[in-house]
Order: sequence, then C-alpha cells, then structure tokens
Amino acid sequence: MRRGQPCRPLPLAGTVLAAGSILAMLAGSRTAEATEAIPVPASCRAEATGREVVIASIGTNGDLIAADGALFRQSDLVFPAKAAPALSARRLPTSLQFTDTSGEPDRWNRRLGHFSNKKTNGWLAHALVSAGQALVAPAQSPTDCLAPLFGAERQARKARRGLWATERVWSAHEPDQLAPRTGRYTLVSGRVRSVGQTRSTLYLNFGRRWSRDFTVTIPADDEAAFAKAGLDLPSLKGATVRVRGVIQFSGGPGIRVFHPAQIERLDKDNMRQ
Repeated sequence: MRRGQPCRPLPLAGTVLAAGSILAMLAGSRTAEATEAIPVPASCRAEATGREVVIASIGTNGDLIAADGALFRQSDLVFPAKAAPALSARRLPTSLQFTDTSGEPDRWNRRLGHFSNKKTNGWLAHALVSAGQALVAPAQSPTDCLAPLFGAERQARKARRGLWATERVWSAHEPDQLAPRTGRYTLVSGRVRSVGQTRSTLYLNFGRRWSRDFTVTIPADDEAAFAKAGLDLPSLKGATVRVRGVIQFSGGPGIRVFHPAQIERLDKDNMRQ
C-alpha cells in the first residue's frame, strides 16, 4: 500500500494572515460585529485562567507582538491571504485576553493560544473564520474545542464570505486538479477506496493507482490517539470524508495528517456539507 517515502509536513509559515483583517477584528469592526460574539470554549483552555496581553503591533505574517516584545499567535488557523498594507499605528495597542494551548513557545518563540476581545468577550478565531478570513487548521486544540470553528467555517463557505468567494473544497478524485495546489493548505473531500498500513504509516487511498491518486498519510503511532478522539481509521474504508492540510506531492498529491480533526467523516451525524 505504500507510495514511496512519506514527505515531511510542510510548515504553515507560508500561509499568512492579511494583517488588516486581524486588526479589524481586534478593533471591533463592522465585519466582526456582524458575527455572533462567542467566548472561548472551556475545552480550548490548557490553563485555568487566561491573562491579559497588550498588543502593540501586528506582524505582516499575522503574529501578534505584545508591548513587552513577546510574540503570540492565534492557534489552529491558517490565513491564505497575502499580507495587507502597513497597519495604522493609531489603533494600537489593543488589550486581549489570551489562553495558552501549548504551554511553551514554538520554535519561533511564539506563544500559541486563543484570544478574546476584552470589550466584547468575542473569540477572535471564531470571528475570523465566520468572516471568511481564515481556515480552521487543527494543530494544538482538542477536537471538541474546534467544533464551533468548523460550524462557523461551514456557514462562511455556504455564504461564500471572504476567501470562500474563490476558494472551494476540492475533489479527492481529481488528482490532476490538486497537483497545482502543492504547498497550499487545502480542503479535499472524497470516498476512501482502501486503507493500508506499514510499520510507520497508515494510508487512506482514494483511487486504484497509489502512485498517482490522492492519498492521506497518518503516522502509525498516532492511530490510538485518533481512536481515542473518536476516529477509527481502519473503519474509514468506503467512507466519504473531508480532509484538510497542506498538499504535498510524491508521485501523486497527498496530505499528511497529524490531528484527528483534520479528517471529518461526512457520511454520518448529518455532517454532509
């Protein structure tokens, strides 16, 4: 079942936020106010209480820079838009409530977590996804934390808001259409034709030709964690799923999955969207 050596997952640093979008959300723009302000769910919090962070500037890659120079980033999102023009300094600093999801900085010395607007108590990630300014990219938070974001994304997609005016869910059964999206965060849906496994990797195959068709790969060591999260990988044979991640190319297009929420089963629980 193996189709060559699995590729290394590509970093998400290449998909950056339009900085003006996050600034608008922080400032309570019409776009932010047009969506329901919901608080950060308790299931998203790795710490008992959040802390106040005063944001002094926003990097062109979407990093939030605190007044003391510390770096922060909203977790579990990717921002496909290019960086916006320079920010208006007169709107900053902005005070936010921050809850950590990782417990320690990443390799770029950024704290990853969830932010809420102190004025509205609105969850920044939810506002961005609702406005079609970001895609849900499961990485740090548990699946139940991300459920409201998936709901907001479905609504934005149906309404063709923001990025969804041009973005779409791609077919797993049209690999030639996926190849040009190599290196881009992409949503792909289709029926799993077969499930295979080697010592190191589990494969979801969406076609007969493993050397050319779309394939999802998951580290075999993660199978138990996926099952604990409610996703039984071997049972996906014949199931219709939606997968999200960075398209990689090794003979054919594929996505490397590390978080259970990157795979949504569409043939049960009224999830077909």
